[in-house]
Amino acid sequence: MVFSERGLSPAEVRAELAEASAGDANWKERLAAGVSYPAGDDVLQVAVDAYTRFFTGNALYAGLFPSLERFENEVVAMTADLMHADQPFGNITSGGSESILLAVKSARDRARARRPRVTRPEMVVPESAHPAFWKAAHYFGLRIVPTPLRRDDWQVDLDAYRAAVNGNTVLLVGSAPSLILGMVDPIPEMAAIAAERDINFHVDSCVGGYFLPFVEALGYRLPRFDFRVPGVTTISADLHKFGYAAKGASTILSRDDEIYQYQPFDFGPPARPAGWYHTPTMAGTRPGGAIAAAWAVLRYLGREGYQRLVGQTMRYIRQFQADINATPGLEVLGQPAMTVFVYTSRTLDIFAVADGLEDRGWLVSRDSVPFPGIRFMQSPGHEPFVAAYVRDLRQIVAAVASGELKSRGRKANYT
Repeated sequence: MVFSERGLSPAEVRAELAEASAGDANWKERLAAGVSYPAGDDVLQVAVDAYTRFFTGNALYAGLFPSLERFENEVVAMTADLMHADQPFGNITSGGSESILLAVKSARDRARARRPRVTRPEMVVPESAHPAFWKAAHYFGLRIVPTPLRRDDWQVDLDAYRAAVNGNTVLLVGSAPSLILGMVDPIPEMAAIAAERDINFHVDSCVGGYFLPFVEALGYRLPRFDFRVPGVTTISADLHKFGYAAKGASTILSRDDEIYQYQPFDFGPPARPAGWYHTPTMAGTRPGGAIAAAWAVLRYLGREGYQRLVGQTMRYIRQFQADINATPGLEVLGQPAMTVFVYTSRTLDIFAVADGLEDRGWLVSRDSVPFPGIRFMQSPGHEPFVAAYVRDLRQIVAAVASGELKSRGRKANYT
């Protein structure tokens, strides 16, 4: 490809776009995990309309786009309400990784101000946490101290977690839920360890932040994970996951202004006047479309809409998990709190099962920690395709058990 001398017509551009997208994955019908989160054509259209209307907006310039400032403030306030915060302190980011980066940056900078003797900061992270914490450690010069899960129930080993904390620890981390197992960590017990030492504790609720509050409202039992828990200082929650908003949009919340002050970046004296350049997130320019779409979907669905979608999803996912557990040789690991889970086998080569599923067109996410398995992250729009998956799965499992189907040796993968 070289820079063409002559531009294309709009019709030619549309034709090339259609041709390019023809080879993209049929992700919804093929049950791809974590790619997108279909909640219905009506929700999608609300997001599209808002995104395109504010396509040219730039949230860096709040004075020029007061609408975007309003939308961001109101999204943060609504999310803070879900998380039982006393006051809203936070921002919309480009996604969960950026939200996690900001939480780590805030913890590091707060420790620098309050404990300057700490020159080699560390954070304690369960092995089930998202890899974005390792990315943040790499970017910001922290040392990761990973801690194990108990192998009897796949929950965080609290004794090992507590033992990992030392004088260099500036951040402790928990998940609600974890990326692989879909289990909510024992946040009250973990946050108490941070509170004892007056250090930051971050809850990664990127997956569950707009889902778990409605699971709780429907009467399912969950450990508390939000600002009702003493010691929780920051929470991340992704709008573009189970908030059903456009990509990329997430939120990062702080308990109070004392915590929040360490999140933004200021470029001022002596090079420029105070307040000359202030960014609350990693990005400078922030696309207005994603912010507007998030606001529009939250306003469109409200609590009733989200609770309806969560109820629908929980009903079918519990049956899906039961069907997997009823398949000879397969088991769902742990006690998933929502639609994120992994299943494995103690008697069969689970990656041979994965190969068989891929041969039939299913999009499979393989994992290896804490156990080789097949990972799921499902939304309301996936329900119509689950029965066909279960039929294929049982036929494939029978073929693997008989020796007819063997693994081709493919490794675990994030997607």
